[in-house]
Amino acid sequence: MKIVFSCLIAALAIAATPAQAGQCKKIHADLSEVSATEGCNPGLASCFLGEVDGNHGLRGTTHFAADSARAGPATSPTFISYSGPFEYRTANGNLSMRETGVTTSGSEGVVTAYQQIVGATGQYEGATGYFFVSGHKTGGMVTTFVEGEICYP
Repeated sequence: MKIVFSCLIAALAIAATPAQAGQCKKIHADLSEVSATEGCNPGLASCFLGEVDGNHGLRGTTHFAADSARAGPATSPTFISYSGPFEYRTANGNLSMRETGVTTSGSEGVVTAYQQIVGATGQYEGATGYFFVSGHKTGGMVTTFVEGEICYP
């Protein structure tokens, strides 16, 4: 019994340990965003503000504003490709990403994107990695699931 209890305590300690140098952590999160004209970064007339709820400390708020967009291919006329800076803001640090994706035009439809870490602060300082984001948009709300990994130096 004492051995089982010791193993349980050791397993819990390992699970609670923060990422160590050279480690990669798989990320899974829910992300909800709303189209906004207030609360955007300085100089922006509109953006998407959100909340993220994920593992490994990826819990907090988000900010996104596309800095480029183009019509999709002629064979998929309702799609738009876009790119822009995406920020995850958590209590323990921030992740700056470059998001590139496609979405359907209008307020109803789908969105899918790739996010690459381009900068980080706090617990994420020096991290590399990527996320895939995929989901639906309805009205001004975008609801997606985030999957990927963060690797620590």
